[in-house]
Amino acid sequence: MSTFVGRDRELAALTGAFEAGGVVLVDGPAGIGKTTLVDRALRQAGATAVRGYCPAEPAPPLWPWRAVLPGAVAPDLQAPFEPTAAASARFAALARLSDTVLAGGPPLILLEDLHWADVASLDLLRHVAQGAAGAGVTVVGTVRSPSHDAVALRLADLARYGAVRVPLSPFTLDEVARLVDAAAAPGVLARTGGLPLLVAAVGAGSGPGDLPAVVRTLLATLSPQERAAVQAAAVLGEEVDDSLLTVVAGTPVDGFLTAARHAGLLIVAPPEHRYRFAHALVRDTIVAGLEPAALRELARSAAVALESATASPAAAGGRGAVPAARIAALWRQAGVPGAAAAWSRRAAAQARAAHAYDDAAAHLSAASTVELPPAERAELLVELAQAEYLAGRYDRCLDHCVDAAGSAAEAGRGDLVAAGALVLQGVTYAHAGSVVTRLCQRALAYPDLGDGLRARVLAQLAVMTADAGQVGQAAAPARESLVLASACGDPHAEIEAARAREMTLVDPADTPERLRLGDLVADRAEALGQPLAALIGHEWRMQCGYLTGRLDVVESAAAAIEDLAGRSPLPVLQWHRNRMLASRATLAGRFDDAVAHSRHATAIALASGDPSANVMHFAHGVHVAVLRGDPSALPEGLDAAFAGAPLDPLIDVQRANVALLTGALTDAREVYDRLRARLPLPADHPAWPAVLTQLTGLIEHFADAEAAEIVHRQLLPFRPFPGALGTATVFFHGTVSRFLGQLAAVAGDTTGAVELLREALTRNRAIGARADLALTGLALARVLPAGPEAAALARDAADLATRLGMPGPAAAAGSSTSADPLTAREREIAGLLAEALTNRQIAARLVLSERTIESHVRSILAKTQCTNRTEFVARWPAHHSIGKRP
Repeated sequence: MSTFVGRDRELAALTGAFEAGGVVLVDGPAGIGKTTLVDRALRQAGATAVRGYCPAEPAPPLWPWRAVLPGAVAPDLQAPFEPTAAASARFAALARLSDTVLAGGPPLILLEDLHWADVASLDLLRHVAQGAAGAGVTVVGTVRSPSHDAVALRLADLARYGAVRVPLSPFTLDEVARLVDAAAAPGVLARTGGLPLLVAAVGAGSGPGDLPAVVRTLLATLSPQERAAVQAAAVLGEEVDDSLLTVVAGTPVDGFLTAARHAGLLIVAPPEHRYRFAHALVRDTIVAGLEPAALRELARSAAVALESATASPAAAGGRGAVPAARIAALWRQAGVPGAAAAWSRRAAAQARAAHAYDDAAAHLSAASTVELPPAERAELLVELAQAEYLAGRYDRCLDHCVDAAGSAAEAGRGDLVAAGALVLQGVTYAHAGSVVTRLCQRALAYPDLGDGLRARVLAQLAVMTADAGQVGQAAAPARESLVLASACGDPHAEIEAARAREMTLVDPADTPERLRLGDLVADRAEALGQPLAALIGHEWRMQCGYLTGRLDVVESAAAAIEDLAGRSPLPVLQWHRNRMLASRATLAGRFDDAVAHSRHATAIALASGDPSANVMHFAHGVHVAVLRGDPSALPEGLDAAFAGAPLDPLIDVQRANVALLTGALTDAREVYDRLRARLPLPADHPAWPAVLTQLTGLIEHFADAEAAEIVHRQLLPFRPFPGALGTATVFFHGTVSRFLGQLAAVAGDTTGAVELLREALTRNRAIGARADLALTGLALARVLPAGPEAAALARDAADLATRLGMPGPAAAAGSSTSADPLTAREREIAGLLAEALTNRQIAARLVLSERTIESHVRSILAKTQCTNRTEFVARWPAHHSIGKRP
């Protein structure tokens, strides 16, 4: 437009943003004048912007940022394909580019046509938006609305980081009247809808306000050769490459382009001062007006020219690599699907190398519509499944894996069936497990897989089987996988086999094997440059070191994890490091540090797009709150998390403990009864030790002697191991001897309880489990006869609990220093016992099991140092008056 009309408010918003920094999105329908407004604001402010364009035609990932980050958007040919490492590497790459923009990039960036942007470009914009204002960087984006849903959602998310939206509306009647004859303004407004592009065309005498008619009028001013050159340029792309256009047109085109510019079809745009179409709508209209045969011929010529430029980048005017996706689109327009599919696969490889997995999936999906030989189709479908997997679309991934297996079977290619079975790693929800298990079984039916590939498929089968709760059935394929992997020397297969085998190790006697596997995985993964796998190996080593009391192994593993996290920016490594620090701080009773590290870990995971990280955070938070006996320490959002969680023993035991801690005794009893009905917990349940140790406090509270005996028997195999139980990613707690001692006390075995709790004091002190040490001292004080030792233990426990910030145990320990050795429940039963009621009568009166009453009676007799009921009844009045509670 030669005359700028209106937009005062919008201009003010833009020029203000140039100084304030941050992200500004100028949006509105096509032809509304977004670029015109931005250019006017730049001139008014005397500012210069570095421009990037999102082309309508397919382009490599991060294409609009290439002018902002010259040379920094080179593809990473070593892009990982590990379950979480792929997403983390993508996050790290975007964070690195964002730091470059914010630290040393231009202060004013213009990204045109974000409605055509690839996912990676939009995600980089989100990273930049988080720090733009603070760094004094302004990013202005123009966006056609409405946009595609995926683009609209990502752009809407920018509002969280202070992005400002500047919407543009059509011209009013007064504004139209400033561009055309005032008398004609109402009619022009009616015909054009106030769209500035069309109003300007009418004002310039280019047509009646209908875009195709406007474009036809502009083309009619050109000679046939000039018109043909413009049509060829429209097919080639929005930005005109005169070198390539010369090849397609078969003649030099400089003069033709000058004529097209004078006609208003082309403009000269920064930063490279090359010709571009005046508007995407103009280019689209030119292409739409071509005869089908002419379009196919131009597209073929353009594809051939671009292929030549790919082989010799100098042919592209020195502008670097030609987008494979663009060549694929041109072959598709030319009606040559085979060539289109081949170039789509190359475009997908470019996208995946740049961690743009959504784009890779889109390219491969386009290629999959072409008829191909079975083996080639299977390969393509496996690639598509991998891209969908890395993009997080697991159901689509599974569908492609199944289709790939069908084509592979048709071609007699067991290796491709196996490849499909191995795509989905680390994802084990029920449907996925069922599909992958069938694919593994199908692949293993081929006798010629080779040891390395067979080992990997067996490992995958074992993982899926174990995760489905069938640990016993998973053990055989896991062991066979490890043997094959070791024999063939394939380090990748060894790592996968070791992971599968570790999942089947649910018995405490398996600790040496877990330690060996941790050493193996850490060693192999370090050599292969897989930091995440190496870190997981060190976490297994830490788990074994704590359990066996080998603090040298613990410290070695912790140092290795710190080193790995320090050498790599991958968020997943930082997540593991913070989870490890949270677990160790909890064991040491440094609760503030523990909570801070847990929150940091969760923030890292959520920023990386992993909402499942809350599971670890809540489990850790519940453990800390229960240890401290402080309901105010429960993590925020826990109720909502429980509401959406399944009825699983590991979650139910946390539900029950939270209910008990908060005083919701009816709820606690209801969930406890549900857990109680599942005892004894199957020993092949991966989390059975964690469930049983967390169940101990509930058994104590409900004085369930029968449950105490069952759980005591199940946990007893851990007694030979003097250290801490747990995992580096959730929490560690002290020796199992404390839990065994508490359970023995509930079951009425006071002598055994005293022995176990004395053992627990020594063990917890040795491993630095200070919170558990306080709880152990309190538990021992309760089971010992009243006297100086019990009082001293209770005082020490109260002092330690107070210093650590454990208000619940501190209060309980303080009350234990009174002369009364009986608990409230025991005093209640003692009163009925003194009335000479039988165990059955007392059980009926209190609605408890007779077995539980027997346990309490034994404890009462031991604490009051009475040899039998008769002696107790005789001595009860004296005991009743000591430390009597109101």
